[in-house]
Amino acid sequence: MADLRTLIRPDEPARLWAVSVDSAAQSKAFAAEIAADGRGRVAFGLLSDPDHRVIDAYGLQDPRYARLGREGIPYPATFVVDRDGRIAWARIDKDYTRRPPIREVRAALDALTR
Repeated sequence: MADLRTLIRPDEPARLWAVSVDSAAQSKAFAAEIAADGRGRVAFGLLSDPDHRVIDAYGLQDPRYARLGREGIPYPATFVVDRDGRIAWARIDKDYTRRPPIREVRAALDALTR
C-alpha cells in the first residue's frame, strides 16, 4: 500500500481510495504507520467500511475470513473507474499477498486519457 503514495500525479484528474472494514481510527493509525518510514504521507483517502457495504456491492468479501468470524474482509482488489463511472480496468486477487504492480495500474490510468 505504501507504494501507492506516488501513483497519482499531482496534476492528474484522478483519485485513489483504499477501502477496508477497519474503523476510521484504525485507518488513521495505519496511515501514520506508513508515513513513519519517512517517504511521505498517505496521499489518498482511506474509506472505513465496517458494515462492508461497498465491499459487498462489488462482491469482494472473502468467505475464508467469514468462517473465522471476521466477516467483511475483502479480497485484494484494484479498480480503475472512468469518468462515466464504468469500470475500465480491474484486478481481484484471491491471495492477499498479491497485488498488481504499480506499472499495471499506471498503464490503466494512462489508457483513460488516450
